[in-house]
Amino acid sequence: MTDLERLDCYLKHKGIVYFSAKEICTLRKISKVVVPPEAWWPRIIPTLQLADELRVHLGFPLFVGNGYRPADYNKAVKGSKTSQHIFFRALDLDLPKKMRSVENQETLYEETCKLFLERGVNLKMGMGLYRPWRGTRVHIDTGHKRRYWKAKYVKPLLNSLR
Repeated sequence: MTDLERLDCYLKHKGIVYFSAKEICTLRKISKVVVPPEAWWPRIIPTLQLADELRVHLGFPLFVGNGYRPADYNKAVKGSKTSQHIFFRALDLDLPKKMRSVENQETLYEETCKLFLERGVNLKMGMGLYRPWRGTRVHIDTGHKRRYWKAKYVKPLLNSLR
């Protein structure tokens, strides 16, 4: 059994429903799959549980834009030096092309913010809403510290949901 197959079995065993090992380990810009060290696998589970929950709330699929990024790849794609992708704690999630609409984008952002408000403290959740320049993408991570960025977009939405 390959490391990728073993990681897939691990994710299923942990109850992850909507995301596969291949999705979260594919380095999209170079079309290569890299599996992180097995000791790191538990780190991604809380993030994937949030992603599964987000998927259920939305009622439609999400596309993984970024999951695990080894440090050298992260540097090559100009990722943050402190990116939680490096430590296998983060996902960038996007709407599939056929689902991209202003309404679905706003629903994705609202549901992500609701999760942040409800579970952010306990899970030490990080959240980013990438707009308008990156379209329909959100970033979620867990286990590092509770924070959000792009305050110009995030803060008003969080305040409207409190």
